[in-house]
Parts: sequence; C-alpha cells; structure tokens
Amino acid sequence: MLQVPNPKLEFGIHVTIRSVQTGALIGSLLGPSLYLLNNQANSNRQGCINSFVSGGSNGAALGAIMGPILTYISVRDMNTISLYDKCYRLRFNEDYLRQDRAAVLSAAVGLLSSGSTGLVVGLDLSLLFVKLMSLGR
Repeated sequence: MLQVPNPKLEFGIHVTIRSVQTGALIGSLLGPSLYLLNNQANSNRQGCINSFVSGGSNGAALGAIMGPILTYISVRDMNTISLYDKCYRLRFNEDYLRQDRAAVLSAAVGLLSSGSTGLVVGLDLSLLFVKLMSLGR
C-alpha cells in the first residue's frame, strides 16, 4: 500500500478546498438574491455586484472554517485502513486532483489579479468548469 505520511492532513486539505469552493458558490448565489429581495425598489447594479462579492467571500470564509470541522467529524469515525484508502483514492483519482488544482490555481490568479472579486469568480468558475468537464466523460 502507498506510504501516506500525514493522511489526516491530506484528507483535511481536500475537504477544506472543497468546502471553500462550495461556500463561495452558495454565498455568491445567496448574496445577490437576498440583496434583490431586500432592495426591490432601489436595487442597482453596483449593489448587486457588491453583494455577490461579499456573499462569495463570506461563504468562502465559512467554508474555510467548516473544512477542518467536517474533516474532524469524518475522520473521527474512520479506522486507519479506511483513512489510508481514502487518501490513496484521492491521490490517484484524476477528477479530484483536477478539481483541487483548478480551485487553488483559479483562486490564486483571481485574488492576485482582481482581489476578492477575482477570488470569488475564480472559485465559482473552477467548480462549474470542472463539474461540466466531468459530465462530458
């Protein structure tokens, strides 16, 4: 079997990346929706964009907090063999590797180019594109 020096850390990184992606997507969808519901009379484009960015940023931050908690809950009930098996599958599954790499790369490029707006857009687009690519297989 594969030597995995830190299986809990490796599994935790994967879960945290996935929860940050999911949180950013949910937040960027809920932010403008709540803005439009609360400001039906005087809603404008810039307010909608700001709520998209703040909702996505808050969702990503919540995902970063929830990732280690979800990891702890998952790992607590796993035995050593199933944890090593999960890490082995994560290392050699091309779809999971592509998803994690796309999330980190697009979030970094977006953050460096456009700040928090780029971070949210990068995370959202990476999740959507990778899911669409996996459907085409």
